[in-house]
Amino acid sequence: MTIMVVTVDGVQAAAVDLAQVDMLAVHVNGDLTRPGLANLSCHGGTYPPDGGESTFRIWAEQDLDGPAGTVTVTMLEQPWAGTPTQGKTVAELFPDEPPCERTDFTPTAAEREELRSRPRLRDAFSWSLHAPDGARLQGRNGPDDDSFAFAVLWTADRPALARVYGSTTNIDNVLAHRHGSRLYEGSLAIGESVTFGCGE
Repeated sequence: MTIMVVTVDGVQAAAVDLAQVDMLAVHVNGDLTRPGLANLSCHGGTYPPDGGESTFRIWAEQDLDGPAGTVTVTMLEQPWAGTPTQGKTVAELFPDEPPCERTDFTPTAAEREELRSRPRLRDAFSWSLHAPDGARLQGRNGPDDDSFAFAVLWTADRPALARVYGSTTNIDNVLAHRHGSRLYEGSLAIGESVTFGCGE
């Protein structure tokens, strides 16, 4: 059994048995227009190739506030001292919210304008990355950057490896589907860890 463990400042946020999913993603996203430093999301599911019923579950969804903000993702093979956590459906996490009926999430003109007009709530953000190969990278946003993203993506077709990448960008790039500045791109193997930190 291969487990993906996610910790925030050393405290476990999720531990997922990869045999139970076809895809698992860990995202850390932040931008200068939101009150919180960043957001951590760990989600995935099963997607049968024969068109059978798919499942989508969330293992972690939390804000990273204050001076703390270090997320470590580790791939481990059993035996492992911990216990895998169980993901929850959107309905289980938000039982009082009605189901979303929107199917087209392309931003409208009004939504695009609202995104562009949001004021910056801080001047800058910093980031650091301790890569699986031991490399230590760090930096701050450039003058045009207003957001950052770090991700680990595992898929069942490559069970022994997960993709790792980080980038900075701005809202104009996002709305135009353009790439921002690539900070890192690599892979995470069983027995390895990657740590991403963010701050002001």
